[in-house]
Formats: sequence, C-alpha cells, structure tokens
Amino acid sequence: MAHKLTRLEHPWPAVLMHWSHLLSFFVLIATGLAIHAHSDALGPIGTVRQIHFVVMYVFVLTAIVRIYWAFFGAGSAVLGGTTRVRDWRHFGMGAADWKAIPSWIAYYTFFRKTKPAVVKYGALQKITYMVLFPLGILVMALSGFAMFTPTAGAMAWFANIFGGLNGVRLMHYWTMWILIVFFMIHLYLVLVEEPAQAATMLARTVPPTMRVPGDYAHDAPGSTAVGQKA
Repeated sequence: MAHKLTRLEHPWPAVLMHWSHLLSFFVLIATGLAIHAHSDALGPIGTVRQIHFVVMYVFVLTAIVRIYWAFFGAGSAVLGGTTRVRDWRHFGMGAADWKAIPSWIAYYTFFRKTKPAVVKYGALQKITYMVLFPLGILVMALSGFAMFTPTAGAMAWFANIFGGLNGVRLMHYWTMWILIVFFMIHLYLVLVEEPAQAATMLARTVPPTMRVPGDYAHDAPGSTAVGQKA
C-alpha cells in the first residue's frame, strides 16, 4: 500500500453504520433464503418473516441515517488525512472521475498494472455507493412491502408494474443475488487491494507502520491534530 492511513478516514459513526449494514445484510440473506425455501431451519417460518421485516427496517433506516450523516455529520478525512470534510464530497462524481472510468475498468480487468490516482474512492466505487447500492436497497424495500401482507394493499400499484406478486418475488429474489455479488466483489477488492484498511474501516485500528504522525497521541507527543479527537 502506497498511502498512509488515519482513523479519521472512518470515524466512529461511519464504522457503526457500516457494522449495522453488514450484520443486517447477513440476517436478511439468511432469513430471506429460509422464507424462499419455506424452511423452518431458523425457526417457525412466521417468526422468520417477522425477523426479516424488522431487520429490513434496520437496514433501510441505517441507509437513511448514513445519507443524512454524509451531508450533515462531522465528516471524514481523505486517504492519510487528519482533516474532516463533509462526507458527501468524497462520493461526488466530477469530470475527472468520469474520464477515469476506462482506466479503472482496465485496472480491475488486469489490462492496466498501475492503480489510477485516487483521493479516497475510485470512480467505480462512487457509482456503486451512490447509484447501485441505493437503487438495490430501494428495490428490495419496495418489493418487500409489496409482498408483506399488512402493506400489500397499499403497494398494489408497485406489484402491478411487475405483473403481480410473482413478478415482485422474482425481482426481490434476483436483486438479492445481485447485491450479494456486489458484496463479494467489494470484499475481494478490500482484502486484495487494501487489507490494512479493512481493520481501519471495521475497528479504526491502523498498523504502526502506516500511521500518520498525530493520528495516535503517542506517535507525536503534545500533538493537537484532529486525529486525536476522533
């Protein structure tokens, strides 16, 4: 890894919301597959449905809070930085990002050996985080409400768009697999490209050899860097 790391790249609010999304994602997959298979391996199917629906609320509300925090929270730092800026600035696509898309595709498909320059997130990451994941969450939430008996009546318009409940079920099921594939790609890239950053992202731990002076108090006695206040 060429760049240094700081804990302010991933402040505690972002870490906690990341964990909330991660754990609820796994619970939704497990309960969703059990519901799809009509299996009682995880317990009575009625209870599993209730758990699935409650955890869906956790997942969606976490996404809403994460978006709110991106615009109004204390923010986070760029790679190796100790100064926070509003988090939405890290996700916005600029002209340079659009131009860099072919380079990122070439890099990820092994046609380019060097990694394109990046401030915090690459162009494809930004598209995934800002478009694909929110769209997937929206589709899953709307289709879930369309299938849930207490809300099915109010969501009949949505079901009609896809030809009825069977169409909604198929869309819900295959969207789940699309999100799983994106998660697996995300996990692979984190472990291969940025293994040290995984610890920072999940537990805000930075290896000593990759720390920026001032991020940890004992690395720079008397320092008043922003990193100490995280």
